[in-house]
Amino acid sequence: MLNPLDAPDAVTAVAEPLEELLDETIFVSFIYLFHVVPVAGTTPGHDSMKGLAQAVYDAGASGHQVGSVALFESPQAWRDVFRRQVTEGIMSPAARHSGPTLASPADIRRAGELADGVADLIEAHLGPIRSCGDVDGPHTGYIWWRNLLLVTSDWATILHFGICD
Repeated sequence: MLNPLDAPDAVTAVAEPLEELLDETIFVSFIYLFHVVPVAGTTPGHDSMKGLAQAVYDAGASGHQVGSVALFESPQAWRDVFRRQVTEGIMSPAARHSGPTLASPADIRRAGELADGVADLIEAHLGPIRSCGDVDGPHTGYIWWRNLLLVTSDWATILHFGICD
C-alpha cells in the first residue's frame, strides 16, 4: 500500500487530465482530496461518520462545521457516484455549452476511465473503502459540488469535486 498521507497530492496530480477534459465545458472543474486523518478507535455509525468528516475539515483550515453526513448503503457507492457525475453529469450535453465543445462518446468514455483511475489511486493509498457518504460543506463559489466522505479501516478523507464559473 502507498503512503496514505501522500494521497491528496497524488490525487491532485492524477485528476489533472480529468479536470482538463471536464474543463472543455463552459465551467472549470476541481477534483481533490481534503486531508487524510486516522480513524483510530471510532465505530461505524452515523455519529462517528459525522465526527470523522469534522476531523477531516479540522485538519485543514476550512473552519467548516459539518451539519450532516448521508451514508451510502454500499461501501463502493462512492465510485459509482463519482463516475456517474463526471460522465452523465458534467460531461452530458445538457450540462455543456452548445457548440463545438459538446462531448463525444469517446470523451465521455475517457472521463469514466479517468474517474476510475482516480478512485483506484485513492484505494491504493488508503486501502479499501469500508463506508462512505455525502457530506455537506464548504462550497463557496461553486455552481455545483459534491463532497464524499471515504473511510477505510485506518483512514478517512473527503473527495471533493465540483464546478465553478
